[in-house]
Amino acid sequence: MPFNAHCPRIPARALAACGLLLQILAPPAALAAPVLGSADARIAFTTPTTCDVTLALTVVGAAEVEHRLESLEGSRTELIEVSGGDVVGQVREIGRTRALVIRPTQPSYAIRYRVEQPVGRANRCPIWLPTAPADGRSRTVHIRVVLPTGMAAAGTMPTFVWSGAEGVATLPHLPAFVIVPYAAEGEARPWDVSRVMDAAAVGTLAVASAVWLRRQKGRRA
Repeated sequence: MPFNAHCPRIPARALAACGLLLQILAPPAALAAPVLGSADARIAFTTPTTCDVTLALTVVGAAEVEHRLESLEGSRTELIEVSGGDVVGQVREIGRTRALVIRPTQPSYAIRYRVEQPVGRANRCPIWLPTAPADGRSRTVHIRVVLPTGMAAAGTMPTFVWSGAEGVATLPHLPAFVIVPYAAEGEARPWDVSRVMDAAAVGTLAVASAVWLRRQKGRRA
């Protein structure tokens, strides 16, 4: 609710003072929600089922940050190094994720790890997400993917801008994983994720539109 709803019939020049008072009286938790200020993920695929990740993060408003990593059956994760922060406790298995808690000692910290996936999850590299979300508007998330020499990607998720075997993407949020199907230049390209997603989106829109039209006809009847 806008703050002027709490301060009825107050002259315009006094509204600012009323708003400041409400901010002072607001619960501290509401003013200090952790936010992902920036993220820089550098992902190197050494094989279709193995990726090395260096994830640099700036999280504002949190003394400790929990991270969750997708952990599917048959996958293996090796935590190599944490810099700019201290690891709190051990990496824990929680459902189908691996939880890592870090206490930052510097404004920014970094996590280095390696993931090996089963063959059925080739070209998929999970990201150790902080529980603090980005604001969704600032586009301060940067991802760089490096493929083995002589390889070319197609149908990635998210979409990357490629220069040879390196792709970059700038996003408003940090995804839980990237999918980068690739093959040697000149060979048949892997299946196209983007086309599947586009088809699914179009199908969902068509179903939603049909339901809406049916409801409108029912109301008119």
